[in-house]
Amino acid sequence: LGFIGYALYLFVNSWAPSYLTDDLQLSLGLSGALVALFPAVGVLSRVTGGVLSDTLFGGRRRPVVLLSFLAATPIIAGFTAIRTIPVVVAALLVAGFAIQLCLGLVFVYVRELVEPAVAATAVAFLTSVGLAGAFIAPIAAGRLIDASNYETAFLVAGTLGVLGTLLSCYAPEPEKA
Repeated sequence: LGFIGYALYLFVNSWAPSYLTDDLQLSLGLSGALVALFPAVGVLSRVTGGVLSDTLFGGRRRPVVLLSFLAATPIIAGFTAIRTIPVVVAALLVAGFAIQLCLGLVFVYVRELVEPAVAATAVAFLTSVGLAGAFIAPIAAGRLIDASNYETAFLVAGTLGVLGTLLSCYAPEPEKA
């Protein structure tokens, strides 16, 4: 889930500015400013993921992770169908908020799934796996865009989001003491 979450995050962050410039004919400066909303909303979203998990879901992590993928996936998959700037801005804000709901939470989640003696190792492993997703996604997307187009790349990212949704449906819930 960490790999997929970070892959989606870096895919949008890396390729949305080029898409907006190439396909919607926005200036690179405006494209960059609009796409900057995507990570900026994480200031609120990452805190919200923890608050939702701790309060609304009684400490359960899976519902927030599932909600994250359920909300972000269709927006990312259909992003290239959006042709008006206000809707692009809304999509970036909602997708950015949604995918980042789980990015901070997965670090708590993984600690709660393993024995306390290996919690630091689990977090370190999750960090490595998440960074692998962040590293691979922009490169793979660039190759895919070169070979096809932005629409295909965003659809493939959406498919990755579907996989994240399915995995989060089956992710174990930590046992509470």
